[in-house]
Amino acid sequence: MDIKVQALLLADHIYRDHNTGKFVIAGTFHQLNVAAFPATFGHSVGVFVSLSNVIGKKEITLHFVDAVTHEVLLNTRAMEIFGNDPHLPIEFAVEVPPLPLPHAGMYWLQLKTNGIMAGSIQVFVYGPPENRK
Repeated sequence: MDIKVQALLLADHIYRDHNTGKFVIAGTFHQLNVAAFPATFGHSVGVFVSLSNVIGKKEITLHFVDAVTHEVLLNTRAMEIFGNDPHLPIEFAVEVPPLPLPHAGMYWLQLKTNGIMAGSIQVFVYGPPENRK
């Protein structure tokens, strides 16, 4: 049974409410605008992940990849998750460092479990409006 990605979101801020256990996700996005290239996004980024069909111990990693060159620009440290009921989602949030952005265009945020791609989302990066086509 393959792990299923139920949610993979980028956000400005993610925290977990201590009373309810709910995740609060603020400022979701799929696009970044920067003044010039190369650039580094100005602050860390939150990533919310919800997975199902998790049985046993799994190693999770996130990778920020240039869609043009396929170069991995940022890796997270491996995280371990454990599930014993495939019907219960495993949810967590990760804060990643500011994203390196060498050029305008498309990037991917990839989620891997035990080194195998489980899911990805696209991130579009634009320069100043006068440089857009």
